[in-house]
Amino acid sequence: MMDTSPPRFGLPIFGPPDKPTSFAGAPGLHLNREHVHDRKRRVGLPRIPSTGGTPRTDAPHGPGDVTSPSPSPNSEGDRFEARAPGARFEAYFTPEDPAAKAELRLIENVIVGARADQQTYAAGENPHQIHYAVYNLRSSKVINKLIEAHQAGVEVRVLIEADQISPEREWNTVDEQFEAAGLKVIRSDRDIPQEERERAHLVGIDSNHLMHLKSRIFRSLDPTTGQPVEVVLSGSMNPGDGASRNDENLNLIRDPGLVSLYEKKFQDVRRHKRTENVWDGERGINVLFTPAKSGPRPLEKLFEWIDAEDEFIGLSVFDLKDLESPKDKKKLTEKLIEAKARGVEVLVITDRKKSDGRDLAGNRIEMYGHFASNSWVDEDLERAGIPVHEFINTTGPYNAVHSKAAVFGLNDMKVITGAGNWTRSGMGSGRKRARNEESFLFIESGRVDDGRTGRRYLSNMLGLLRKYDGQDPEHGPAQGTIEKLQALESWPKVDVSARSLVGDREGNYYLVGDHPALQPTDGAPGLPIDSQGPGLQLPFGSLLEYRIEDASGQVLESNRRLLARPEDDATVLPEAP
Repeated sequence: MMDTSPPRFGLPIFGPPDKPTSFAGAPGLHLNREHVHDRKRRVGLPRIPSTGGTPRTDAPHGPGDVTSPSPSPNSEGDRFEARAPGARFEAYFTPEDPAAKAELRLIENVIVGARADQQTYAAGENPHQIHYAVYNLRSSKVINKLIEAHQAGVEVRVLIEADQISPEREWNTVDEQFEAAGLKVIRSDRDIPQEERERAHLVGIDSNHLMHLKSRIFRSLDPTTGQPVEVVLSGSMNPGDGASRNDENLNLIRDPGLVSLYEKKFQDVRRHKRTENVWDGERGINVLFTPAKSGPRPLEKLFEWIDAEDEFIGLSVFDLKDLESPKDKKKLTEKLIEAKARGVEVLVITDRKKSDGRDLAGNRIEMYGHFASNSWVDEDLERAGIPVHEFINTTGPYNAVHSKAAVFGLNDMKVITGAGNWTRSGMGSGRKRARNEESFLFIESGRVDDGRTGRRYLSNMLGLLRKYDGQDPEHGPAQGTIEKLQALESWPKVDVSARSLVGDREGNYYLVGDHPALQPTDGAPGLPIDSQGPGLQLPFGSLLEYRIEDASGQVLESNRRLLARPEDDATVLPEAP
């Protein structure tokens, strides 16, 4: 029997149901909808009416120059600025990257901007805004910072899935905390006039589907220049009290056009309106939402990118269902098997609790109040020769391998990422439209940042293989899988400098380790290296574990680790205020 006590950390996906389930034959009708919100029993409710830093230096770290193809000649207008604290796009991967710190820093930046601004603004004209549309909000640090922002004069508005602040979830207390600080809370927005919803600081979005977005919008004026500053955080990571212990991604976006699209989605959700999706072929990044009133569907673009790929497809998806292409009605498994048949290397990583409904010992587990089901996607792919790596985040009972991302290509890398699960409710399937409020980013990384974002997502996938090495004995050691990928003709190479290999030391040394690149010759104890000489060229993502010896055999440093990646790929935090 699963523990039914309130989850203490991570994504609460097991034990007490964090997501409402549905009655058989009534998709989207929440089992506990009738007794949630405003602490009273509610029956037969009608639908709501619609209305018209600094780079990380944590080891392993291996700066170098990536060997990659030249960008397309027409991509100059899409190029992001050089990597800096103000860069226009950054991806964070937990638990390794300080995603929670980045979020708190962005809130603080808006607070500083508001306090430095002496102007008084009429209602609706405040340029200092923080708008959250999130499935869940449990981080006490974030909640306290949002309250502080409100007290500093920032327009704070939070939309949340209404079930998350229901009486059954006593561990979710953002509504009580907001009320105690004097902020207006609407636990269920059914039958609430639009004007009242817009005035509230916290609104429970109460509909027959999930409000599953994870978007944070930050707007302010630069205290020094007075210029507008606009940022979005969005990805798989909720602002939870322990979500940073999950395997997650969170993307920072400074592109004004994308920020405006996220803000439009925020307003659509508050008004219970479907979004009009827009795809701009001239942009290097697009965002598509569900449910959509018009425009391209994320599902269509997903299958379009799969069909066009001829090198590599890597999936790291928490909840992976066999979706159907709306164009030719082929299933996702069929499309991936066809890709393999035309020579594409396919890598799939997923959460075993979702794919098999089993724990590490093979026992069935409960999810959302009932036994978890087994998805046959992994079995169908395995039978076709596509390995599916199923992992369990063992940090705690409620943690997860929670990313929802894909990498396409090596020469011209693309990424799909965002908040949405790859399910029928999240993305749709065939002619059936998605129901949940979701967002999906489509990043043509080769155009916008010379593949940097693609490499960061790819590096995260390699990291998951290494992190959970041993959980998946059917596919052998992770190193074998990684070496197979690195043998691909188009796999990127990284030039690692001698200085990166030996640190601040001057002179000649030996690098002693088991990696093939470090094998000695002519009876030497290790690979000879001159601090002023050439370094090594390694396949991207290679992990060197070695020691440094001098000519006499004295060990100068042991247990040194270096990850072969371009220096430009290091994590960048938002600039501190």
